[in-house]
Amino acid sequence: MIEMKRMLMASLAVPAAVWAGVTVTCDRESGLYTAGEEATFTVTVTDAAGTVRAGAAKWTLDNFGAKKITAGEADLAAGNPFVVKGRLAEDGFLRLGVQSGTNTCTFSVGYDVGSIRQTTPRPADFDAYWQSEKARLAREVPLDPRCEKADWLSKRAQMTIYRISFATFGGKRLWGFMSVPDDRSKAPFRTRVRICDAGYGAIGPWEANESEVTVTLNVHSFEPGKTAAEQKKLIDDLNKGIAEKYGRPGMTYRTAGIDGARGDCYFHDAIVGLARAIDWLAERPEVDPARIVYFGSSQGGGFGLFVNYLNPRFSRACFAVPAITGHFGHRQERADGWPNYISFFSKEGRAAAERNAPYYDGVNFAAGIKHPVRFVVGFADTCCPPPDVYAAYNICPSKDKAIINCIGAGHCEFGGWVNRNRAKLPQVDFNAWLRAK
Repeated sequence: MIEMKRMLMASLAVPAAVWAGVTVTCDRESGLYTAGEEATFTVTVTDAAGTVRAGAAKWTLDNFGAKKITAGEADLAAGNPFVVKGRLAEDGFLRLGVQSGTNTCTFSVGYDVGSIRQTTPRPADFDAYWQSEKARLAREVPLDPRCEKADWLSKRAQMTIYRISFATFGGKRLWGFMSVPDDRSKAPFRTRVRICDAGYGAIGPWEANESEVTVTLNVHSFEPGKTAAEQKKLIDDLNKGIAEKYGRPGMTYRTAGIDGARGDCYFHDAIVGLARAIDWLAERPEVDPARIVYFGSSQGGGFGLFVNYLNPRFSRACFAVPAITGHFGHRQERADGWPNYISFFSKEGRAAAERNAPYYDGVNFAAGIKHPVRFVVGFADTCCPPPDVYAAYNICPSKDKAIINCIGAGHCEFGGWVNRNRAKLPQVDFNAWLRAK
């Protein structure tokens, strides 16, 4: 019962999704059901003039994956709002998709969410592999930390910005930025680490607070540009080089190397390199080693699972809509999480990707994280689907864990959802929780 309360504590908000022209609500405030129970969705289609009274809205129900439940079409002249009902017979998420003209909306509810698991087993040598890679990096590659004032960045009030970098495998370096309060009388400070979301990475600190040290880290090994245009060219050149190297049009860093040897995955060197960098951070005089916290979303949420597993120095962490998590949902006819390691490959390379993907799956890293954690899941997130996030949450052995259910929120909407609901539900404010220690 205690565990169930921890899972449900953040669910009690208005269960609604509001997309352009389409609003969906469900009949249960928590958005959570028991297998076999019927869920009722109420759909309203609007335009600039108000509620639409003509035309049609097509809808489908599925299991947030390939298993189709039912479908239909609503005559808006006959009724708007209209009702759709459905159920799941097993644990998972029941997803409603609505389309009316060019307007679409995705909404889902959870079924027996505490029972969701990834059925593909964690490799027996998972721990041994990553601990050996961590040890190999320490043995073969000196950390070679570099820390320089970033004078080209705008001076933040009451703090100094540094560009930092560290060596990793293959003669590469990993880059980031650190902000340190100028008033050192309050040191050592709580320190907040963030690894970037997918995309271009950081050209400066993503967060900078006068009460704490903040660290923003990139997963890419090229030196960051000093402007957004420079950074965009660097990532575009990286992806172009990857497509040429592997002879696969459309391949980018996100899937590069997963179909090769186990250590060829693009993320491999960043995983062990960034995890090791936390040791350097913990030894800084400005940093309180007992108060190193982590926040990351999307790609940064997945990397948070990686580095929190590999480095025990974190005191608490929040993994928001974690990507690189849940690569085998398709085996249960559910959607896989970004970067879709398996589905990217057709025939050639798929078997190798299936062998390697478990070693880069956030679910398997979550199984080794024991310090206090919070997860954030978007119930309408098609990039990092809720069944995959719950598979990671459920397997995490931490005795102080909770999950924030952002009902109706898509992938990039969890922050807005939290801001709208934290006055009513202060427990959903993960930033306040991270700063409480």
